[in-house]
Amino acid sequence: MGGREEVLRYCTAAGDEVATTWEQARADLIVEGLPVRTPPSYRGQRHYPGLFWAATNDRMLVYESLLELDRLWLADYDSTVMGICTQPFQVTRRHGTDLHTHVPDVLLVHTDKVATVVDVKPAALVEKPRVRDQFDWTRALCRNKGWRYEVFTGGDPVVLRNVKQLAVGRRPERLPDGYLDTARSSLSEDEATLAEVLSRRPATCDASTWHVAVSALVWSGEVTLDLHRPITSETMLRPTAEVRV
Repeated sequence: MGGREEVLRYCTAAGDEVATTWEQARADLIVEGLPVRTPPSYRGQRHYPGLFWAATNDRMLVYESLLELDRLWLADYDSTVMGICTQPFQVTRRHGTDLHTHVPDVLLVHTDKVATVVDVKPAALVEKPRVRDQFDWTRALCRNKGWRYEVFTGGDPVVLRNVKQLAVGRRPERLPDGYLDTARSSLSEDEATLAEVLSRRPATCDASTWHVAVSALVWSGEVTLDLHRPITSETMLRPTAEVRV
């Protein structure tokens, strides 16, 4: 595959369009930009587009479907992800008189500076020849550039439900002063059940705010739990040295 044949187009955060070659494209610049296209909205459509606020890089992201929204939830919780954008770029290849274009669904930039391009597609559609050819082309492009490539067909429903439940802790800066430190000190030594941690709520803190503070510790990575089991009062919380950034 000749990389010189591929042209990549993206929009900066200021709305300026940039065209470059595939080899010269930089994920760190693309991920800060605007969507290269906006999903349509019309009566009777099968997909449900909308907006998602990502705590990872404090921005609104447009999504095209509920399946894509699920992938955004997982990315926002992922401690290895430092940047997220949707409809990030359009890549075009001209082969003779044929013009092949593709806009991936999501671009992730990780803490190791490597990018992941994500295409979101229902499992029932991934084996269609045209879809498979598109994925194969995009996968090969990413491999040649040193980027990762992923086809997302759905996530573990238990994990997704737990992540959404913990999302109340995505904005710890909105907690009253001292609440997060108090919650942190209540888990500074030993693992404990969620019920035990919630019972350590100081008298000056209401129950809902205390729950947000505890969730914020999990979201930040200071406290871990088993995401593959439904969160209950008996869920074990374990302090960790890792902190999400």
